[in-house]
Amino acid sequence: MRTILRLRKYFKPLWRTIVIGLFFMALFAVFSGFSIVLILPVIEKVFIRETVPDAPIVHVGPGLRQTLSQTWTAFQGGDGLGGGFQAGRVAFVEGLIRLQNQAPPLEVLTWLCIITVVAVFFKNLSDIIRKIAFIRVEQATTEALRKDLFGRVLEFPLGTFDRIASGQLISRIVTDVELVKQLTINNAANFVNNLFLVLVYLTISIWASFQLALGSLLIVPPIALMTGKLASKLNRQSGRAQARIADLTVSLNETLGGIRIVKGFGTEPQEERRFARATGRYRRAVVRLLSLDSLAAPLSEFWGVMIGVGVLYVGGKMVLNPNSELQFGVFLLFFLALISMLHPLKQLSNVVARFQRGAAAADRVFEILDTPGETDPPDAIPLPRLKRELVFEDVSFLYEPKRPVLRDVSFRAPMGTTTALVGPSGAGKSTLVDLIPRFYRPDSGRILIDGIDIGRARLRDLRSLIGIVSQDPILFDDTVANNIAYGTPEATLVEIIDAAKAANAHEFIQKMSNEYQTLVGERGILLSGGQRQRLALARAVLRNPSILILDEATSSLDTESEALVQEALERLLTGRTTFVIAHRLSTIMQSDTILVLDEGRIVETGTHTELLTGGGLYNRLYTLQFRSEENKADAVET
Repeated sequence: MRTILRLRKYFKPLWRTIVIGLFFMALFAVFSGFSIVLILPVIEKVFIRETVPDAPIVHVGPGLRQTLSQTWTAFQGGDGLGGGFQAGRVAFVEGLIRLQNQAPPLEVLTWLCIITVVAVFFKNLSDIIRKIAFIRVEQATTEALRKDLFGRVLEFPLGTFDRIASGQLISRIVTDVELVKQLTINNAANFVNNLFLVLVYLTISIWASFQLALGSLLIVPPIALMTGKLASKLNRQSGRAQARIADLTVSLNETLGGIRIVKGFGTEPQEERRFARATGRYRRAVVRLLSLDSLAAPLSEFWGVMIGVGVLYVGGKMVLNPNSELQFGVFLLFFLALISMLHPLKQLSNVVARFQRGAAAADRVFEILDTPGETDPPDAIPLPRLKRELVFEDVSFLYEPKRPVLRDVSFRAPMGTTTALVGPSGAGKSTLVDLIPRFYRPDSGRILIDGIDIGRARLRDLRSLIGIVSQDPILFDDTVANNIAYGTPEATLVEIIDAAKAANAHEFIQKMSNEYQTLVGERGILLSGGQRQRLALARAVLRNPSILILDEATSSLDTESEALVQEALERLLTGRTTFVIAHRLSTIMQSDTILVLDEGRIVETGTHTELLTGGGLYNRLYTLQFRSEENKADAVET
């Protein structure tokens, strides 16, 4: 119920379709019950027809209307609910008997055939309409839920992605939402449908014999208790099974994502064993789940047969007793209604069991939806383009408690200048630049753009000012043009071409099969490293950012590609506030300011010349790198 209540926001826009589905669901149940009730006039005509020679002839149409009117009157005048059903049943049966005895047999037969065909037609028509209605509800709800889930994932700060594997998120968006659809939304409709059928058949059975129906219902509480315990176990086991399939997705995603490394190191057997362990855990969890699930239907069927056999024995004794008022036709109607009720009851047991599996999937989905995303403060203010400077004031940051990555970092980056960040691995260089677009929030201190704390600024405004070019540029399986225009969808083809020319990419794009409409493959796999990097630069050029972040943008390129990218970068840096992370110190020698970081602190600040003569960490790093490059050059000459 809690899950359904949480899903109600997705049902609300579809309330008209739901009402239509429920209406035709009720009609389906009524016509299903009516087809059972039609047995009674046939039985009564065959077995208990009493010929009344002098009785006037009654035609079926008017006689049937009179019988229904008398039945309703008798029901209203009965003593309580049980007495009302008993009086109504007697009046209805007496009316039918009178109608059958006084109506021409052929006319009765004709009417029964017509009514049967009409009832079955409307029963199946109602079934079709209610199924279509709930298919629409099911698909629309699933679509909305999946879109909300994906939207929330996109809102996660980077720290959340550090904790949750991408395979886990994929599993929840794809597999868990599908389970919510199949086992929660669809089952809710099946539950209501079978509940309607049970109520209709129960009404018929009470109408036929209140005493027998009451005796049959005494067995319901123990069945409900047993079903509840089984459902609770199914819920727990379903959660375990879904966690195992998420682990399976993670394993598969990691292996396929790193397939070059797998093949390069020849670790296919190792990956096969890892995947086999994951599939084994999933298999064992599913076997336990389905074993529990398989108990629901047989147990409900067994209890149903027990009820049926007991009713057959007790009712049969009553029919065979000459002093009993229970007639054979009425008992047969009761028995058929009871037997017809067993199937929807069995389905209700299955629905409850399956619903628990869906509820476990829904809990996993809502866990993601409940995870906080990136949000603007209530009093967020707009942030204009950078005009003066970007300032760090005593900024500290921790990924984990008591393990600071940055400590009391302070510096200024005036508009149009280039600030380089150098230092040993783990010094905090990448973390520092990740704080600028607010991928992470400082634990203390402030970052200011023209005096405005970026923590108070609108996030969309802040990131619209920033362009990022990383060591491993991310491209999408789309055309060259769409990859360049990513983040600037309103750009024209002329603007895209101009950006490509500025990034030294236009020449190689013209040589491609479809030029700017050529597909680049997943993550740009169909392009070389230098080509991918130049497309990433073109994307940054088109965005026209005030602040540019270059994170090892040329470190993985060959000499020719690096020269082309470096030439494009020189054009891109003009007039922008730029932050450069580079291990090759030769690429940052012309920077306006170099910040040397060590263990999260800025230990040196200055130009290349100033730091080189200072004899500090920068001097040591430069000397070590220079000697390493000299040794490599000597080795090549040798």
